[in-house]
Amino acid sequence: MVQSDLLAGQELCALLTGYKDRSGLTYEKLAELSSCSRGTAENYIAKPGHRRSENILDLLLTTLHVTTEERDEVLRLNRLSRSRMPDLATVDWAVEATEADCTVWEVKQFTPAEATVHPAIRRGHGLGTTTNEPSSPPSYVLRDHDALLNADLRAAARGELAAMIALRGGPSTGKTRSLFEAVHALGPGWAVIRPRSAAALRGLVKSGLLHRRRCVLWLNELQTFLGPNGTGMSLDVLRDLFAVSDDRDAGKRRHRQPLVVVATLWPEKLRDATASDEDLSDNRDLLVSANQWVRWHDIPRDFTRSERDTARALVASTSDDRLAAALDNPDRIGFAQTLAGGHELLQHYLTAPNHMDQLVLDAAGDGRRLGHASPLPRPLLRDIATALWREERGQTSPPAGWFDTAIAHATQALRSTQGVQALIPLDDVDSSDTDAEHATYELADYLEQYLRHTRRTRPVTDAAWDALRRHATHTADVARLARAATSRGHFQHGEALYRSAGTAEALTELARWRAARPGQELEAERAFRDAVVTSHPHCLVEFARWLSSQPGREDETEKLYQEAIAAGAPGARTEFAGWLREQLDREDETELAYWHAVTGGDPSALGAFASWLEEQPGRETETEHFYREAAATGLPDTRTWFVVWLSRQPGREDETEQAYREAIAARDLMALTAFLGWIREQPGREGDAERAHRSAIAAGHFGALAWFALWLEEQPGRDVEIEGTFRDAIAAGHRHAFSSFLFWLGEQPGREDDIERVHRDYIASGDLEAFTSYAGWLAKQPGREKETERVYQDAIATGDPDAYSEFAEWLAAQPGREDDTERVYRDYIATGHPYALTAFAGWLGTQPGREDDRGRLVRFGLA
Repeated sequence: MVQSDLLAGQELCALLTGYKDRSGLTYEKLAELSSCSRGTAENYIAKPGHRRSENILDLLLTTLHVTTEERDEVLRLNRLSRSRMPDLATVDWAVEATEADCTVWEVKQFTPAEATVHPAIRRGHGLGTTTNEPSSPPSYVLRDHDALLNADLRAAARGELAAMIALRGGPSTGKTRSLFEAVHALGPGWAVIRPRSAAALRGLVKSGLLHRRRCVLWLNELQTFLGPNGTGMSLDVLRDLFAVSDDRDAGKRRHRQPLVVVATLWPEKLRDATASDEDLSDNRDLLVSANQWVRWHDIPRDFTRSERDTARALVASTSDDRLAAALDNPDRIGFAQTLAGGHELLQHYLTAPNHMDQLVLDAAGDGRRLGHASPLPRPLLRDIATALWREERGQTSPPAGWFDTAIAHATQALRSTQGVQALIPLDDVDSSDTDAEHATYELADYLEQYLRHTRRTRPVTDAAWDALRRHATHTADVARLARAATSRGHFQHGEALYRSAGTAEALTELARWRAARPGQELEAERAFRDAVVTSHPHCLVEFARWLSSQPGREDETEKLYQEAIAAGAPGARTEFAGWLREQLDREDETELAYWHAVTGGDPSALGAFASWLEEQPGRETETEHFYREAAATGLPDTRTWFVVWLSRQPGREDETEQAYREAIAARDLMALTAFLGWIREQPGREGDAERAHRSAIAAGHFGALAWFALWLEEQPGRDVEIEGTFRDAIAAGHRHAFSSFLFWLGEQPGREDDIERVHRDYIASGDLEAFTSYAGWLAKQPGREKETERVYQDAIATGDPDAYSEFAEWLAAQPGREDDTERVYRDYIATGHPYALTAFAGWLGTQPGREDDRGRLVRFGLA
């Protein structure tokens, strides 16, 4: 170290020691408040020549409450003392993150552009005049949801909340900007880490990266990290990310750093990711089931009145014309959407100079809505656009040079050289090189949602399906496209797509789809055998599971299970034991199979064995032992299984309550639900029951509001409190408060006017299900048929996917409306809803003379 560096280091120690003495903190307390060891704190404060990471130094300075000027001087001296050499620990960590296929930033370097905050459109004197310039985002307008969002992030940063904090809302509603501001509010010393794929996210658990830094795991566009079971984010992965490590480093237990996990997701993509397909159950468990591992924050489509007041104050203080234009919002598309260029994108699409310019964007929208989530390749866009042209014009060809012109129009930057684009080129190619066939594109999310919605009932031609099969190269895309084809009644294209994917998972999904269709047992078995040929052990389990439902094939089923066990299929021993459990007079073999599963190391075997032992008389001690062993594995719901069993044992109420509280603290999914049911039944525990319900309501638990209302009804003289409880929950933003309140009101005689008023408030809240709920209630009111139909149509227009089904069922009950009923069912199928075909087939079965139509639909789809 040169002399100037040595002097800077000595001066730095003197300053830091003075700040510590001024604070009155001991080294122990300073270390605790800064989440570092005592040795680290002492070395950073008092040891000359010690290499100090700026991140840890920032944390210590924040704890010491230094001024801005003092912080700047400390950081200046620290840089001098290090002779301008990089922080090797930080550099090594960043290198390891790159090797783990992750992108990382220090929070200070995490810019709005890195966060993919939409650039704000700058408009001149009018909405259609003057060219805008690329610039920094406008001043942030505080949103109503920010207080709760920031509270959750701060709790996670302190280690008090282990949950993914997820913002749910449509495109360009301000989700990413809100999250970006909340992350920066955490202060210095944090690293932001974003995996580049779902596989990289799953690999983070074992990478060790999260043990060494305070990290924000940035999962903007969460659908990117979801997938079929075992391939993306799941409850197990999320739990593992938060788990305290027991690893040791050089004989010392590693210090667990705080982890904040944040995400954003569109409601439409949430529905797609949690459809009823069997291999999406991981997504449903994570994102739909009641659990403590995901904290949702819903972002409304437009600004509230108070948010607009805040924005007006900012305009007055900053004179930012972008905020002023968004407040004016003459296009009525929303404040945040206006800032993000939603109006420009929509006008660029609607006023395209050539018809083919619009068809290329339609092609991109169709690719997205049908399941092609990866970047869109040029050949795919060209072939789908050509198919759309020929759907309108017959077997003719578009004008010469149309594709280059259309791509140039779609990728044109709007209102500046770096403005928003309808199609965003993703590859490093010369924009003038229109022959670059390897180029791929992203569709602007505002335009994507618009096209998803406006084209949701548009039939897909054979040529478009063929183009998707030719050009989709990612297996996950092909599987999604296959589901989209089968759910829309295009069975031949669906099977072709499944087979082109060729993976064990895709072929197994094809087999399950075949098995679910009446009279297709031979086709299902052929598909299962094709899947087994891939040599994936789990295919044997899937095939055995299906065979077990076929009468008279017990010997083949048992043989397949044994083959799966021999091949090492995870869970095969436990599933075989479960199958044996259903066979007559095979108790001894069942017990032996469970023993083999337990000793073979299958953690799910412990709970399954315990549940079997529970049915065997006189084996309570063994039952309890295995339930306790199962609970210790931490697998979902295992603690709850144990405590439910314990609650049935006489005289063990105190143990039961303690076990429930431990299960709830461990975030076992069903523990809180089971506990609420149990404590309601305990005599003399009314106060405890009320506190438990109110805590569950405050946490947003799905059923707690309705259960609490029923419980209050049973308490003498407390029925008048019920309505206030519901209204308080609505005011607090409880997601299920409106639906629970309306259900309760529906049970009260003479409250029709109140029900209607609450429904109107429900609609005003922006919940997609509100119109459908209102229409369902109107349908039961005599003489209000016209209103019912209009509200059902409003429900469909707002995008509630279940509105089609309920509307069709209502139409089917109206005399002479058969044609309208069929039209709605066909639109329902065109949206790709997984239950639409079954619902249509069920209705066809009730129509005289349509039996053959129903048979063809079930067997061949809409072909």
